[in-house]
Amino acid sequence: MDFLDRSISKIKSILDSSSLEERKSIIPLLLKDNRAGVLNLAKSYNAKIAKYEAEEALQAQLTRIEHKLYKQGFKMIAGVDEAGRGALAGPIVAAAVILPKNVKIYGLRDSKQLTPQKREILYNQIIEKAIAWSISQIEHNEIDANGIQWANYNVLEKAVASLQPSADYVLSDGFLLKSLSVPHLAITKGDALSLSIAAASVLAKVTRDRIMDEYDSQYPQYGFARHKGYGTLLHKRALEKYGLSPIHRNYFVASFL
Repeated sequence: MDFLDRSISKIKSILDSSSLEERKSIIPLLLKDNRAGVLNLAKSYNAKIAKYEAEEALQAQLTRIEHKLYKQGFKMIAGVDEAGRGALAGPIVAAAVILPKNVKIYGLRDSKQLTPQKREILYNQIIEKAIAWSISQIEHNEIDANGIQWANYNVLEKAVASLQPSADYVLSDGFLLKSLSVPHLAITKGDALSLSIAAASVLAKVTRDRIMDEYDSQYPQYGFARHKGYGTLLHKRALEKYGLSPIHRNYFVASFL
């Protein structure tokens, strides 16, 4: 195909309507063109292809564990993760997610690697595409009464139990949930290795951040919207000045100060 007599807008239209493989065959031809506009267009589309292929590779990497389980006959594989375990205030929140077998959610990875804005976008995509999802939480007073270890396991198990339809296999981020009635695997740093766990981590993180933003409007002197209840210098100074709020975890704060 000869592009020398075609306008830049026409070339762009051809690229937009072409398949990935067709684009990959057209771009080397465009890079031989001496028009700056055509060269810039070729480089731009080349970068888009590289980004797409990198994301495809990451999606394949993040679903390797799930696909091994599909081959073993499991169909409803849930990822589960929590947010807020180490905070000084507010609840611990867990989410469980069952994704379709061949789902692709571009940009999804460990929630800690994402901006708040990106997490919000992915939150909507996850709940739209998920077969099932659930969120559970345990409040600060229950954490004080029963301990963070109890709260951590309990909130994860509650999230899994709330799934409808239910899971036939569960992938958890680091914590072995021995009381589950279905087989499961605890994966260290699972939110970076499993798409299902990464999805759960985003739902849990977004939900908890929204809760802490609401608490910020009730107790603005503590800066909850900024640090989400974690032990930052700002939070420490607020505690020293104002004491505990009604949503602080007493034991955690005593250990922090």
